Amino acid sequence: MHTIQVDKNNMPLFDTFKTATVVGLLMQQVSSVAYHEGDKNPSNPYSYHLSSETTSQIRGLMMDESVGFIKELTATLNQAYSVLLRSNESNQETFIKKLDPVQTDLVELQLRGLEGAIKNVYTKCSGEQSELVKPALIATAQARASAAKLNHLISQMITHVDTFESNINMEGLRALAKHGTNVFESGKFH
Repeated sequence: MHTIQVDKNNMPLFDTFKTATVVGLLMQQVSSVAYHEGDKNPSNPYSYHLSSETTSQIRGLMMDESVGFIKELTATLNQAYSVLLRSNESNQETFIKKLDPVQTDLVELQLRGLEGAIKNVYTKCSGEQSELVKPALIATAQARASAAKLNHLISQMITHVDTFESNINMEGLRALAKHGTNVFESGKFH
């Protein structure tokens, strides 16, 4: 119980600028993997003096760092979901304001775009190259799913639901449901 209270006090904030930077880096790195497939060297004015092995090592380190950030983002999104899910009605509004639904929507959109770009590259890669791209694709898909799940929960909590008064016969409704279940279980639909 103590850890939940600590989590509630430390509701995560999302750094959309850092997310956008990582998305840009990953798109650049993943695109260059597909570009190398055509046996052409990309023109990169800053790496013309580096060997192709050094350039590949730098690219790999940047890819690893970006995938690491995406995994951290996934953990943060999951933590925010967990805290918000366990919050009571009096804390929900405060937590949602701190999460800022506009920012979480932006994170989800960025991740969707990145996932689409990585999928396009992944489908065009050879077996060896696809193994280099696969970790980024999996990490991005997991982050996107976590962001979508959090945004869906926020939407459920802030959307006003209209309720209607009804004078339906509850006993008749139960009898109708029971009849439908019996027909379904019997398999005799006509």
